[in-house]
Amino acid sequence: MVYGKVAGIMRKKSLLKKMILLGSVLSILPVVAIGLFAYIQSSKQVQERVNQAEVQYLSQLNASIEQVLKTVEHTLTNLSESRVMEDAMYSEMEAPSFQLYNNLKSEITHLQSFDTKVEDVIIVNKQRNWLIKNSGIKRLNEHPDEATYLAKFDLTPHTSWQLVAKSDYKDPISSQSCPYMISLVKQLPHITIHKYALAIANIPACSITGLITDGEGQEEILVVNEDGQIILHKDRTMIGQPLSGHPVAQAELAMKGVSGQLHAELDGRPYTVTYMKSAFNGWTYMSVVSIDQLTSESRQIGWFTLAVSLFILLLCFGIVWLSTNKLYRPLNRLVTAIEGGSEGSEPSSRNEVQVIEDHIKQLFNSNSKLENEMRSQAQQVGALFLHRMLSGSLKETEIREKLEHFGLSRAWEHMAVLAIQVDTLENTHYESKDLELLLFAVSNMTEEVVPKEQRLPVLLMDRSVVVVTGYEGGGREAADEHVYRLTEKLKDLIARYLGLSASIGISGIFFDMKHAARAYEEALEALTYRIRLGKGIIVPYGSLNAGKSSIIAEYPVRTEHDLVQAIKLAEQEEALTLLRGWMSDAIHQIELPDHYQLSLVRLLNRILLLAQEEGITLGKSGAYRMSLYEEVLALHVSEEIEEWFKEKLVLPMLRQFGERRSSQDQKLSERIIDLIRNHYESEFTLEDCAARLHYNASYLSSVFKKETGHTFSEYLAGYRLQIAKQWLTETDMTVKDIAERLKYNNSHNFIRAFRKQEEMTPGQYRSQYGGK
Repeated sequence: MVYGKVAGIMRKKSLLKKMILLGSVLSILPVVAIGLFAYIQSSKQVQERVNQAEVQYLSQLNASIEQVLKTVEHTLTNLSESRVMEDAMYSEMEAPSFQLYNNLKSEITHLQSFDTKVEDVIIVNKQRNWLIKNSGIKRLNEHPDEATYLAKFDLTPHTSWQLVAKSDYKDPISSQSCPYMISLVKQLPHITIHKYALAIANIPACSITGLITDGEGQEEILVVNEDGQIILHKDRTMIGQPLSGHPVAQAELAMKGVSGQLHAELDGRPYTVTYMKSAFNGWTYMSVVSIDQLTSESRQIGWFTLAVSLFILLLCFGIVWLSTNKLYRPLNRLVTAIEGGSEGSEPSSRNEVQVIEDHIKQLFNSNSKLENEMRSQAQQVGALFLHRMLSGSLKETEIREKLEHFGLSRAWEHMAVLAIQVDTLENTHYESKDLELLLFAVSNMTEEVVPKEQRLPVLLMDRSVVVVTGYEGGGREAADEHVYRLTEKLKDLIARYLGLSASIGISGIFFDMKHAARAYEEALEALTYRIRLGKGIIVPYGSLNAGKSSIIAEYPVRTEHDLVQAIKLAEQEEALTLLRGWMSDAIHQIELPDHYQLSLVRLLNRILLLAQEEGITLGKSGAYRMSLYEEVLALHVSEEIEEWFKEKLVLPMLRQFGERRSSQDQKLSERIIDLIRNHYESEFTLEDCAARLHYNASYLSSVFKKETGHTFSEYLAGYRLQIAKQWLTETDMTVKDIAERLKYNNSHNFIRAFRKQEEMTPGQYRSQYGGK
């Protein structure tokens, strides 16, 4: 006992520590992961926000500067193409041209506005030797900057933006203190190849630099031309310097594409360089930002995230400690109870979970055994329920309740009952004692062929394998076709693996499980047609008696049932033999006359009921049925009674059923003949015909032989010969072509078949009848 207590204490400490450790790890990992994720994401978002802000700012700056430049270029272009400028190009600008000079100065004055930021406009005409600017007009050859202006004729393209230093000109070109000017140089005239004039608009670089605002307040903005010169910068000393002289850009920056962002370092400090190239004049707008300045906000977020994470970790650890102790108490009580109920067992080193696991395994094993026994009993009870349902001994409410109880309720739209019977064991290697085993094998095949979701459990009932099958979706024809395919496959499997001939009866389609008993009787009734159609057939009940359904006889007298079936099959000899047999059984088995008359009335009722169901009229009208009862009860000699049933009821009904059967078989034969006439040029077989008409091939063969006197193959061969004779007399087709179209293996087979039928070759037939 002392050892057990010590072991329990050790287990308690060990398991409790593991639970606390596990709870702590499970709490810490998500908090750390979420904290790291939050810090990384926030830093990333801050970086992306700043980068996007830089790109957006450069885009706005580009738009603002280019708006000014485009305005200047558009205005200067209008001036250069104006009538005044055209007149000036051909004028010597002497005293008589004073009015022209004034007009030109007026146009130049309009160009110099606040919006354009243009300080001076210079017009140079080297052909007429004059230069006009704000200070007045001068002769070009007398101007101190003549060579500087003439050098601009060598610029390409003819319109360009230039960064000009004031120090390069002897005659001042600006009154402002800004050391550099941005000049728009246009070579004139536009329409000639030889350029002899210049139109120059000078803008102080400092005035455009004023468009550069502080943006986010952390970046350095510069604009670089195509030659790599800094043309705009808030620091005037940087204007005109090469980009390679910039501290951050000392290393060559690989600016690929129209825009992007690069990373550079200066004194070990990282920088982000954002750039955007202008499609207007090729200038590059650049922003240089220190990453340390960008990440200052994210570092603050990191410290805050760390503080919050530490607080959450402490809180989680306290919650884990309290909750683990609370959860452990019932676990410990459960282990104590298990160990207390196992007196005499030796203490072990197993922890509490292992003790509970072993105990639960024992419970599961016991429960599994009990479930297996109950499942076996439930299957037997379920099979008994289905047997009673198909036997018609259950009420509708009982059927519905039991289906729900056994989990057999289905939402099928169309249902049918299949009854499979082995035709005979004669001429096989089986014996009668093997029948039960063979039916079991057929039952297993049925379970494999019919999907589980489309059937109820398969039953063995009175030498038959019976299954209720269902179908969802589609119409009645689709359900019939589906059932037909299943039964064809099942029949083929039985023949292939068991070497047996089996027949399958298919009930009519029904829509409620309460009609299952009637459908079962219909399936059995369909199988009785083997007497007429032979073995190895599939008989749908809906194809019997011209498709008219009938109520299944519920009388237990076998002879009466067989008699009714013989009448419906229009088997006259069989029906009369059964009538005689019924009379014999009624005379020898019934002693009292009252009972004998009751049997006569029962037989009369059954035959009249059959006539009513099939729409057969046996008399005229009025109280004719009552006269039949009176007539039969007035007879007392068995020979007279048999003759009366024969003449009054059996023979008239046999004639009616015979006519119906002949009509149905005739229609079916006509459909087969139509198919032959439409497909005689293809490899058309009886199986193809059966698949198109949804009938069993054996059934079609027997019906066609009975109606036409020929087998399917004989009729098809005869029809092909008739077509061959028609082609021989009416067309110029060769014998080989005719043989190929009519699907003979070769022309020799065709000639042989033709000679056998017509006693002459195809060539002789064409020679004899071709000209007629």
